[in-house]
Amino acid sequence: MKRTLRSERGIAMIAALGAIVLIGVIIGGVLFSVTQDYRISDNSLRQSRATSTAELGMNRVVTEWNLAWNQKLTGDTLKRSYATSGGGIANVQITKLNGPFFWVISEGLSGTTRSTFLARRRYGVLLRLDTPNMNISAAVTTGGSATINGNVTVNGNDAAPASWTACSPGANVAGAAIAPTSVFTVNGGVSVNGNPPSVTTSAAADTNTYFNYGSQSYWSLAATANLVYAGGTLLNGVAPLVAGGTCTVSANPANWGEPNHALPASPCETYFPVIHALGNLKVTGGRGQGILLVDGDVEFAGQFEFTGIIIARGGAKLTGGSKAVGALMAASVSADDNLAISGSTSVLYSSCALLAAMSANAYPKAARQRGWVDIF
Repeated sequence: MKRTLRSERGIAMIAALGAIVLIGVIIGGVLFSVTQDYRISDNSLRQSRATSTAELGMNRVVTEWNLAWNQKLTGDTLKRSYATSGGGIANVQITKLNGPFFWVISEGLSGTTRSTFLARRRYGVLLRLDTPNMNISAAVTTGGSATINGNVTVNGNDAAPASWTACSPGANVAGAAIAPTSVFTVNGGVSVNGNPPSVTTSAAADTNTYFNYGSQSYWSLAATANLVYAGGTLLNGVAPLVAGGTCTVSANPANWGEPNHALPASPCETYFPVIHALGNLKVTGGRGQGILLVDGDVEFAGQFEFTGIIIARGGAKLTGGSKAVGALMAASVSADDNLAISGSTSVLYSSCALLAAMSANAYPKAARQRGWVDIF
């Protein structure tokens, strides 16, 4: 007779249940692993989107740069916001630093609003305005002979224009820089100051000093001119022109901006035109600012005041009570081109005036060294 042990009953069910539990554990482990991989991949995707959004913010600031930002005071901040098609937002803060520098922080969010974003990335970039790199070593630089007569003041000690309050002092330069072959004649009660008062240097005889500015040149700068005048032009009474609370760009009557700052500020205080004369130019009376490029000789008379940089391919003549604040450069490309300053005229070096004039129409680019940083 066959006998069956009671202890063997239900063993198949126990084995089946054990197999089911084991399979469940394996499936659960696989599901957990897949879920974790999905979450990692999703987070990486969102982080990548946040990164690209932050980079977009930095790029958009550069490509959509507003020249009015160039006139901001040190410490001033601007905020911009850019949305992407994928639901991201780039919040950008632009801070004006000393000189031609701006610090830009771009925060990229992978969500539609700050309260719902799932990833965030911040980058910082140091921008520098791409200003002309001019070799200015004196208040007055000339490649030809120079004659100074009368109650003239030439000063290379750095100082801000009289009514400008937001300027930091810079290094002093020579009062006058002349070429080794030039004749420098001084008569009367002339005051020439600077560090040193005057210097003889080969740079004054080098055409690169007058016409090459790093990545730019005299002609590339002239190509961006806001105002262009024919050779032989005579201008009387250059003055700011405001209509409806807006500074009006005008060649005739000539509006060359407002160098005299006041409260409330004139709309023309931030207007620094690039002015190009296709030959000789004479200006009698008035005031202006910016970058003045003259293909021939330049002449100031009748108490005309100019703030910025003056570059003449020929000679320069300043008479009466005319005044130049910034720097004056006369290349004297022809043998008969000379520099003549007489009367109660003054030429005063100002790094602040030069920076303002050269920065006004410049666009930014990233600084060459350590210009970009991953904040987090």
